[in-house]
Amino acid sequence: MSWSSDFIHQALGIRPLTPSFSEISTDTRTLRPGGLFVALAGERFDGHDHLAAARAAGATGALVRKGTTGVSGLELLEAADPLLAYGALARAHRRSMTGPVIAITGSNGKTSTREMAAAVVRTRYATHATRLNLNNLVGIPQTILSAPHGTESLVIEAGASIPGEIARARDIIEPTIVLITTIAESHLEGFGSLEGVLREKLTLAEGVPLAIVGAVPPMLCTEARRYATRVITAGLRDADVMPSSLTVDRDGLPAFTLDGETVQLPLRGEHQAGNAMLVWALGRELGISPARMAEALASLTLPGGRGEVLHAGDLTIVHDAYNANPASFQAAIATARAMRQGRRLVFVAGSMRELGTDSDRLHQAIAEELVALNPDVLAVVGDFVTPVSAARAGLTGELITADDAPALGPLLASRIRGDELIVLKASRGVALERILPYLGVREGAGH
Repeated sequence: MSWSSDFIHQALGIRPLTPSFSEISTDTRTLRPGGLFVALAGERFDGHDHLAAARAAGATGALVRKGTTGVSGLELLEAADPLLAYGALARAHRRSMTGPVIAITGSNGKTSTREMAAAVVRTRYATHATRLNLNNLVGIPQTILSAPHGTESLVIEAGASIPGEIARARDIIEPTIVLITTIAESHLEGFGSLEGVLREKLTLAEGVPLAIVGAVPPMLCTEARRYATRVITAGLRDADVMPSSLTVDRDGLPAFTLDGETVQLPLRGEHQAGNAMLVWALGRELGISPARMAEALASLTLPGGRGEVLHAGDLTIVHDAYNANPASFQAAIATARAMRQGRRLVFVAGSMRELGTDSDRLHQAIAEELVALNPDVLAVVGDFVTPVSAARAGLTGELITADDAPALGPLLASRIRGDELIVLKASRGVALERILPYLGVREGAGH
């Protein structure tokens, strides 16, 4: 896929001398000959330091900040802010889409909902969607610009950790439909409060024709009506779109019935059925038949670390340690309770990051819920050690504590009988997957 001089001019107001570029890339390591290198700067790097490397890789142009010193053989396209210019290029490509452009945000369930939405929308449109965790102000333009010619629809995940990021993402994506999964106490270091999280997430729906939002908390729907032209609620109860029946089997897999179709999701946890309701509402709006939606949802897979089930002999390990906040911890506890079914239960809990001044209070609240779950073995690291130790009076099982995952691994391995259900839950920075080899899981699994 190439990018013409006319495209660059229309997007940025800059007319390159180079007739066209083979690609637009921020990474000199994968840059193809004839590409346009975008020199982005961050806290620990500056792409302007790699202009010579870009030229050596075959780049013929570079998008740089004004005043940058030239490199022989590399045409410089100057912008006040290369990151904003990168977003403008993505927005210009987004405007070539003829189908729905769907943006997804929320405190929990973004990736699961994104994968469900992409699967359903693909049944009608040529669809390109966010991959991996490319949901920030660099990843969103990268995702859009990687959409091949002929793409009709986009499904874009938008995340944020500080105020203002979602509004900037919305300006790039220009969504026609927004899905907001939940609002919960997450990234409080940046947003300050639950109300701050709510305001940030809702900016994605500013002026958008339709917002489909979760039913919890109720203020999400109430406030969404101030932002979007039309709002639909979707959830497991008290919503415009909700299942007529819902069950969860011993493997933690939810099944729901809606519009005459019964669907068993291949994703663990009752909360995943709630995410599916958002996507079902989306499919209805796009005129996709219930049968097609059911087929698409029943054949999903998710990236590793998000409710992924691993097996080591007779051990069943639910690896849900990609992200964590109080609401997602409660979902993991509910999943453990549903899957226990008389088996020995081991719950491994690691710190919830970025909770700011509320961190101690929120870890204490979840610690009490973990003790109330009363697993046969409760193993905790980091910020859970102190509150769980204080609340352990109600725990009849064994408590194991350690400073970090590598220290916990051998302690946990010595307490495992070999036929347990083990649930891992923590923020990504805890790297809880480092205990997996101690449980007999092969190297590289759970990443």
